[in-house]
Amino acid sequence: RIELMLFKENDISFEESDNMEGANCSPVIAFIRLVGLDLSGRFLVENCVPPPGIGGALLEGTLKTDERSTSVHSERGANLPLDMVANQLRSSPKLLHWYLHQIFVHKPEIYVRFSNTAVPPKEITDLHRIHLESYIEYAYEDTSDDERDLSDVPAYDAADVETPLMAFLKAALHYGGARPDDVRRMLEERRRKSTGSSLFARELAFVIKTYGSDTEEDSKKILELYLEGAKSLPIAVEYAEQNSKHSAVLWEMLVARCIQSGGDGSLFGALLEAAARCGADLAHLVSQIPEGMRIEGLRPRLIAAVADYRLKLKIHESASDVLSQDKVGLLRELCHRSRRGLRVVSHVEENKKAGQISISTNISNTESRRVYTEFNAMAKRRSKRHRHALSMPIR
Repeated sequence: RIELMLFKENDISFEESDNMEGANCSPVIAFIRLVGLDLSGRFLVENCVPPPGIGGALLEGTLKTDERSTSVHSERGANLPLDMVANQLRSSPKLLHWYLHQIFVHKPEIYVRFSNTAVPPKEITDLHRIHLESYIEYAYEDTSDDERDLSDVPAYDAADVETPLMAFLKAALHYGGARPDDVRRMLEERRRKSTGSSLFARELAFVIKTYGSDTEEDSKKILELYLEGAKSLPIAVEYAEQNSKHSAVLWEMLVARCIQSGGDGSLFGALLEAAARCGADLAHLVSQIPEGMRIEGLRPRLIAAVADYRLKLKIHESASDVLSQDKVGLLRELCHRSRRGLRVVSHVEENKKAGQISISTNISNTESRRVYTEFNAMAKRRSKRHRHALSMPIR
């Protein structure tokens, strides 16, 4: 739970704010103290609305999916603007961090996901900056990555787990609440103060990779963060394979790191396994194995890699066949629809009773009147010849 990450031993120290008793205690903090975190968090999230004025106008289209709830809250007078609640919680930074995290998780449409604007109001971006600083300041130092061995290749689902700060960076950093250079500086300073090397390793690598200058030094820095900080060889291999500009240099670093580790060659075997997952050139990696190095389980790993490659190739071929069949089916349907007849409604209607032609459009000039007169006369002659033909006896 997020409370365990934000507050040590799940207790909130209200003494850190200035004189919580009496008039200096804000109504929101008093409400939280009265009913507790669970009930107050649910109430604050359900009744949270965008900032009034410009912010509410910009985010009006986002809230159309919850019109019924908003109308009920408006009748009861329970609307709580996001910025006003945050201002009342500024005296307790931990509570402010907890509240913003609840909004980010349970009501992102008014905080980080905007359907009708790419530039959120200043009230929201200011909260983004405060929220980011709170994430860095009250970080929960998880030492599980420090104890992990680099040769242990995790499962697919374990490698895709995101921290709350990583999810927030992906969702809110591009809105401009904080500059990427400042975020990088803050993360590096926080990592230097930390006892472990895994704190904010993936987050810092994400910031450098997404908003960096894409130089060789930055690429090496990201690879070191994945290897030394996150202790994840699959992520490092995936990054080395995706970075086409500095891929050769990164692969050389990976191979040199695995060779220098020595031992029983388990790290190089893990490198082969991780490379097989992301579709790297296994033949080139096998050729880099030095003479005399013993890699335990090399043959089963290569067999599994080849089988995995064949399975992926078969899946790709099957998907390509299905796509071709769908394209042929759609083309046939388009050809069939193109040969259909279309119903055309004419503006000229024949008056069957009078034997004349009535035109619905207004005739405004002399030429149009002359054509109209000739057309009516021709219709009368055709009608007379038709009646004359009907009156003649059959021979």
